Amino acid sequence: MITREKIGGIIGTAIFTILLFLILLFSVFTLSFPPEELEGIPVMFGTTEDAFGIVEPPITEITPAPAPAPSPEIPPYSPAEPLITQTTEPTIDVEAQREEERRRAQLEAERRAREEAERRRKEEEARKREINRQMSGLFGESSESRGNTEGEGTQGVSTGNATQGSPSGNGGIGSYDLGGRSLGSGGLIQPRYTVNDYGTVVVNITVDPAGNVIHTEIGRGTNTPSATLREEALRAARSTKFNAINSANNQQGTITYRFNLN
Repeated sequence: MITREKIGGIIGTAIFTILLFLILLFSVFTLSFPPEELEGIPVMFGTTEDAFGIVEPPITEITPAPAPAPSPEIPPYSPAEPLITQTTEPTIDVEAQREEERRRAQLEAERRAREEAERRRKEEEARKREINRQMSGLFGESSESRGNTEGEGTQGVSTGNATQGSPSGNGGIGSYDLGGRSLGSGGLIQPRYTVNDYGTVVVNITVDPAGNVIHTEIGRGTNTPSATLREEALRAARSTKFNAINSANNQQGTITYRFNLN
């Protein structure tokens, strides 16, 4: 009767036999092939035709000697050729060099000062043009320019009385709105511009039928905190006269003064 122990013994014996066969196969039963260099009959070429002995002399490499470099060819001397000689020694004037360096440094400093002054002048002009451009756009005016010099905005003079017209002569810094009424013979009175400040002052006015300004006050749209500009605008508005009309009622309107930097 075959028991489980016998089956286990048979399997273990078979595995052990297979392992032993593999070990012998790869360690003992290895075929040895002769090296390729031993195949055939070796023939010694040698270095001489006749020799005697059993010890092989060491092989010496024969290095060919380098070819000698050609010597430079020296041209023959010709008496007609001029000799190169130095008859004077160059001298260095140290003080003159220092003076030249100081002069160049001074010229460079003056050039930089001129460039800095020109740059500041252009920046100031650009700042004034920008301020004037911003002031001219507060009341719905066109963004186009008018004048005969340079920059942006509407060119004029501080003694004028109109926002359009010739850039020279009787131009103006003020405008008014009084329901179609026109100015009197004195025109729009200009404020005295005694301070170097800028801004816009809007004056609300009340005008009687005879054309007299009987009431003034600072109105909406004024953007300058300068008390001097406000007082001058009120004084000029009160001194302005308009044309007389046949009516029993007073009329209300505005006068706008724009002050630019001098």
